Amino acid sequence: MVRAYLDVVRDTVCGLALRTQECAYVDNKTCPMDINQRIKGLDWPLTGITMVGQRRLINIEWAIRFVIANGVKGDYIECGVWRSGSSVFARAVLKALNNNDRHVWLADSFQGLPKARTPHDTDIWSKMEYLKVSLEEVQTNFRSFNLLDDRVHFCKGYFVDSLPRCNVSRLAVLRMDGDMYESTMDQLFNLYSKLQVGGVIIIDDYSIEECFRAIVDFRNWHNITEEILSISGDETGRCWIKRKAVQLQKDQYARLVPKTKS
Repeated sequence: MVRAYLDVVRDTVCGLALRTQECAYVDNKTCPMDINQRIKGLDWPLTGITMVGQRRLINIEWAIRFVIANGVKGDYIECGVWRSGSSVFARAVLKALNNNDRHVWLADSFQGLPKARTPHDTDIWSKMEYLKVSLEEVQTNFRSFNLLDDRVHFCKGYFVDSLPRCNVSRLAVLRMDGDMYESTMDQLFNLYSKLQVGGVIIIDDYSIEECFRAIVDFRNWHNITEEILSISGDETGRCWIKRKAVQLQKDQYARLVPKTKS
């Protein structure tokens, strides 16, 4: 029953089960679903509540099962949640496995992406209305699966402001979906030290140049050499298992990021 339940939730949140239409990200026109695109998370579902596709959802379940099996303490956090489908699924996995010790955290502005402020980013993301989803809509999506409970928490605001005050103390799974160079750095510098050794870090946007550049820079600055793993059947996401603690080079971050978003 656990497998059947999780398969239904997974394929429902990504719009695969109901074959929901695709919404083109360039002109917002709709078209029929391409099943291969949906599985890989390469389209924007019109009524699904996550864009990540079936394969990256399978990766979320793998990561949660991995940290449980290996006794890695800590919670799950997703940074950049859109309509919250990935986090809904993460909460469903924990509930189905009767894991009551771990909490699910969602960090998002709940008003879209910030304007670009560094030379590393282009200001396209902040103009995409389709990416702007309110906290109320996200909470409604959790309720529709009967998964909004006292183990679900929200960190509202642009990452540079919200993540330093996010009350999560230990992380076992860190899932990053911020698209931009600066947003990726916000996540890494505020949360990587909270990710426990043996925990899993998932990068949704590794194929986006700005995100890729941030990952490369952060790993180089901190001599992180853990193998970056592909996600089976997926083209854009990557992950790695944290094998050692690092001393954050906060001077690098201070040079990049002013204290408050403009």
